[in-house]
Amino acid sequence: MNYTLIIIEKSRIGLIYFNNKLISINMEHSIYKLHDIYLGKISTILPSLDAAFIILNPLSKNGFISFEQLKEKNQFHNIKSNKSILVQITREPIGTKGPSVSCDISLIGKYIILLPFSESVNLTRKVSVEIDKDYSKAISHLLIKPETMGIVTKPSIIQANVDFLIKETRTLTSKWKKIILKSRVLFKPSLVSKRKSFLSKILEDYSAINFQLISVDSFKTAEKTKLILSTVKRFQKKKHVVIEYHPTEYELIKHYLIDIVFTEIMRPRVNLHKGGHIVIEKTEALTTIDVNSGSFTTLNNSRQASLWVNYSAAHEIVKQIRLRNIGGIIIIDFIDSINHLDQIKLLNYINKLTKKDSVKCTIIQMSELGLVEMTRTRYGQSVYDAFSRKCNICNGLGYLTTNLTKINSSTYELILTNIPKFNKKIHDRIQILYN
Repeated sequence: MNYTLIIIEKSRIGLIYFNNKLISINMEHSIYKLHDIYLGKISTILPSLDAAFIILNPLSKNGFISFEQLKEKNQFHNIKSNKSILVQITREPIGTKGPSVSCDISLIGKYIILLPFSESVNLTRKVSVEIDKDYSKAISHLLIKPETMGIVTKPSIIQANVDFLIKETRTLTSKWKKIILKSRVLFKPSLVSKRKSFLSKILEDYSAINFQLISVDSFKTAEKTKLILSTVKRFQKKKHVVIEYHPTEYELIKHYLIDIVFTEIMRPRVNLHKGGHIVIEKTEALTTIDVNSGSFTTLNNSRQASLWVNYSAAHEIVKQIRLRNIGGIIIIDFIDSINHLDQIKLLNYINKLTKKDSVKCTIIQMSELGLVEMTRTRYGQSVYDAFSRKCNICNGLGYLTTNLTKINSSTYELILTNIPKFNKKIHDRIQILYN
């Protein structure tokens, strides 16, 4: 198995290749990162939305928190403008929206997650064997749970050394005490605690993969990579890993044609193997995916043909959703299938594919119109948020209007942008026609 990891530390981008095929993309927001803890200041209270905006960084977008979060932590009665509050990033900015934050702070370790504002002991959903659950609960209650705090145990706790678990709990508890002390001496919105660097996180998260090559964007990053690998136990046990560095970020992108790769990934149309294609359209509210049979004429039976194309499309859709890191509501319009048994088979197949995704996916139902409704938890930035911007020509519409009057394009644009100043009669006529 030939795995390659490409890290552009300057842009916080990581790409994983298997046999020269891209299988995963990891990105991180330049300012707001998941699980970072901020001392914020409430700027605007919106009772109609049951929410409030919080200043986290005076030079960037404000955070968004729901009143429900404040009620759960008994802070709702104290809410008022300019009040300081300790929050954690739960969702990175999306499009024009700022980050979502929560008062339910958690400190993430290798095997456990410390919950300072809770006293419960929970297990992650991935733990399914009853014996493992009982062992995890016993270890948590008897040995590692702090008196006034709660914990969530990860599945990997089964292989962990008990002494290490006790040490990790003490480390996280000490970290929380330092956060509290630091937040008390700060007088303005600022970052209180940040998680590990992007380089450390990606190397530790994927330490289970046996990489043959790790390519980075500078000699300094290569040295840091070597240092981190020497401290990660799972990497220490593996064979020799080749660390390749390029003089600059530009040289790395040029060598692996990364800009072309991202251009191809963001194309709406994706061709399927042996015919057919899918079209992916991302909007503010949801993502729609249309499946078309196209030129697929291999099978004579229409039922078999539609089922084959739907199965092929389902496999490609799950792959594209993961690569593009699409989250939120996803609506898929498969080729119409009248047979009820075929519909059930297709739903089961999609469900089986989504279970392999590290991010939680939920298949809701197939509607009466034959549309498959599903949701995927938003985690990090999508490729659209990271590598796209509003079009200056179509103004974000996605289409260019036909110039019926053949008027010069620059004059036409000048008229559109200055309608209120151009001519009141023309402005009124446009308002009447448009409204």
